[in-house]
Parts: sequence; C-alpha cells; structure tokens
Amino acid sequence: MAERIEGLRLPRTQRRQQILAAAAQAFAETGFHGTSLADVATRVGVSQPGLLHHYPNKQALILAVLEERDEVQTHYLDELFRGQDPSVVDWLTALCARNVEQPELVRLYTVTAAESLDPAHPAHEYFQNRYQRIRGVIARRIVLDQEKGRFAPTVDPEGLASELIALMDGLQLQWLMQPPVDMCRLLEASLQRLAAGPDGAVGAVRQGGARRDG
Repeated sequence: MAERIEGLRLPRTQRRQQILAAAAQAFAETGFHGTSLADVATRVGVSQPGLLHHYPNKQALILAVLEERDEVQTHYLDELFRGQDPSVVDWLTALCARNVEQPELVRLYTVTAAESLDPAHPAHEYFQNRYQRIRGVIARRIVLDQEKGRFAPTVDPEGLASELIALMDGLQLQWLMQPPVDMCRLLEASLQRLAAGPDGAVGAVRQGGARRDG
C-alpha cells in the first residue's frame, strides 16, 4: 500500500520507518517530555495529522520506537551467531561493538530508561519488562556456559546477569559523556576478570567454548 503525504508518494512501511528514525533521534536528544509530535513531523517532512495517521499519540510513538529498535538489535545478534555457540562473553562484547556504531541508539535507551523510573512515564512498564527479559536471556546464557564448563557451577546466573547489566549500563553512560571511555575494551577486561575469578569460569571464555588455559 502506498500513500501520498506532503506531495511525496511513499510506501506505508517506508514512511513508518522514516517516522521511527526521526522520533528515535528526537527522543534521544530531548527525551520524551521535551519532544513534540510537531517536532517529529517536521523532521520527517510531513504534517502532524499525517504523522498521527500512523501513530495516534506520542505515547504510542515512543513505544513503537523502542520495540522496533529492540527487534533490530535482536535480529542482528541472532544472525551474527547463527549456527555458532557463543559464550556470554562473546554475546556481550558483540553487543557492545554493535552499540559503538549506534551512539544515538545508546543515548535513546539511556535517556528513556532514566525517564521511565517515573511510574507515569509511558515506557515505565516497557523498561521493567525489558530489564526482566534481558536478565533472563543473560542468565540462561550463563547456565549454558556452566553446562559446557565455561563457568563454575557455584556462579549464581541471575545475580551475575544483574551485575553484567549494571556494568554495561554504567559503561554506556560514561561512553556518552566527554571525554568518552573505551567502553568495549573496559567491558571485555571486566568480563575476563569475572571469568577468571575464584567463582568464575574454569578457563578463559571465548567463542565456541574454546578455552585458553595457558
């Protein structure tokens, strides 16, 4: 289905992608409360009624932006490791490398996650569910690493998953500041220290379960 908006005919899906990209940039720069639908419409080059034809309000728009970005990120990692057996270290370092290429995305999530601490924020429930989901994904990967001998059985998967999320969030925040830190180098060094600790991995964790024991 194609539509004509502001004199330019575009497929509906392409227009929605334009809107989501412009909204992501706006929310990353000024947050949810500092962004208006008029601003997003101007960035896209459509009228505000034209924008509302796709997303009925700003609340629906921010949720659509977050959900779309999550889907893209998940698809990227799934394709990157298709047919492989990545450790949790591989998975997180790949995610970090991907994020370095998308500073706007990192800023979007950092700003919106902080705003969503307000229970009245439209993304409050979204981020609660997102953190729970990510914690579960990482914990399951740690369990798989334990089964393959990459992590000691004494490691608490849920607890370590929470630590790793805090590590990544903290590094991303510092990376967004000036001067930025070398986020991925610090992340990998921290992951290797965790893996090499007394309750960490049996051996250094690398892709495919390969262990470097010296």
